[in-house]
Amino acid sequence: MMLTLSLTLASNLLLAPPTEEEIKAKIETAMTFFREKGDDFSLEDPEFIAVLDTQLEGVDPAECDMQTVQAMTMLWNYTPNNKPAWVGRIKSLAQGDGWLDAALMLAGLDEVDAALEIGSMHGFAEVPDERLGEVITALAQLEDSQLEMMKYELPQLIDRLPADGPALYDWMEFPKLLVKAGVDSTIRKSSHGKLVAAIEAVAGTAEGREKRMMDSALKVLKGAAGRGELLGFDAPKVELLWNSVGEEWSCFCCMKGNVVVVDFWATWCGPCVGSFPQVKELVEYYKGYNVIVLGLTSPQGAVNFRDDRGRVECKTNEDEFAQMTEYVKAMDITWPIAFAKEDVFNPDFGVRGIPHVAVIGADGKTAYNNLDPRDPMAEKVKKINGLLKKAGLPHPAAFEG
Repeated sequence: MMLTLSLTLASNLLLAPPTEEEIKAKIETAMTFFREKGDDFSLEDPEFIAVLDTQLEGVDPAECDMQTVQAMTMLWNYTPNNKPAWVGRIKSLAQGDGWLDAALMLAGLDEVDAALEIGSMHGFAEVPDERLGEVITALAQLEDSQLEMMKYELPQLIDRLPADGPALYDWMEFPKLLVKAGVDSTIRKSSHGKLVAAIEAVAGTAEGREKRMMDSALKVLKGAAGRGELLGFDAPKVELLWNSVGEEWSCFCCMKGNVVVVDFWATWCGPCVGSFPQVKELVEYYKGYNVIVLGLTSPQGAVNFRDDRGRVECKTNEDEFAQMTEYVKAMDITWPIAFAKEDVFNPDFGVRGIPHVAVIGADGKTAYNNLDPRDPMAEKVKKINGLLKKAGLPHPAAFEG
C-alpha cells in the first residue's frame, strides 16, 4: 500500500505544471541550442526537435492552464510530436471563461476553423471593447469568403472604439477587414474617418512610446493599405532612384505587363538576408517568364556586408548605390535590387516590419500584400501562376517539392 501511495505521489509530482522558473530554464535550454547552431539553425532540425521533446517530458498539457500553455508555446509549437496534444488542450480550455484567449491563440497557430467555431458560439457582443482590436487582427488573416458572412456585423464595431492607445493600435487592420468583407465604400470611408479621428485624439495628449505608436498608426492608416485601397487597386506610386541591373525603371508602371514580386528589405535586416536562398529559388523558378522579383530598399546611410568589411558608412546616395553594387556581387544576388525615394517602411504598402512582400499583377494592380519571402514555395507559385494565367501569360507548372 505504501508503495502504491509513493508511486501515485511521484506520478502527481511528475505531471504537475512546471513553475515559471522551470519554464524559463526549459526555454533557455532550447535557446542555447539555437545560439550554438548559429546560421546552421533550422526549425526542422531533428536535433532541435529532440531538445524540445526532452524539455516537454513529464509535462501533461491537460494539467496546464492557459497562462502556462502560452508561456510554453516556444517549446511545443515547433515539435510535431507534442504539438497536437497542446492544441487539443487549448480547444478544451475554450469551453470556459477563457474562450477568447483560446480562440485568439488558435488563430495565431493557423487553426482558423477551430478559432471561428469558438468565436461563432459567443459573437462580438461577448468580446470586451478593449480586446476587439486583438480579434480584428486575428480576423485579418481570413479569406474574403470567410469574412463576407460578417459583412453587416463588422461595420458596427466602429462604435466600440477603445480610448486606450495600445488597444486602438490593434485596430489598424480594420479598414482592410471591411474591404475584404465586401462592405460598401461609403461605410468604409466613414469608419476609416472615425478610426483616424480617435487615434488623432489620443495622439494629441500621448507621450513617449504611446505617442510614437499613435503617430506610426496614423502614418500607416493614411496610406493606401491603411485606407483599404491597396489590394485590387493600382499599385501605389514609388519613385525608384537606382537599380542594380541598369534598367530604366523610375516607377512600378515601367514594369507593367509583368508580375512584380516586391521584396521590401535592408542589408541590416538579418531575416531579410536569411531569406535570400528562398528568393533565389523563386527567381530561378520563373526564369524566362514575365515575372520580376525586385528587392526594394531605401537609402539607409550604410551598407552592412557579411564579410570583413562589416558596416560601410555612406555619405551620399551615390556612395550607397556603389556599395550596393559590391554587396550584390558579394552575396551572389541574382535578382534586381532597387532603391526607392520612399522609406522601406512604406506606409502605402503597410510595411511595419521587414522582410515584407507585395505582389503586383501584370495589370499594375496590387494583388497580394504582407507576404513573407520564406513562405512555402508551393503557395508563392500558386499565387504568381494565378496572376500569369489571369493576364494570359505563360507560366511554369505547379511547384511539387
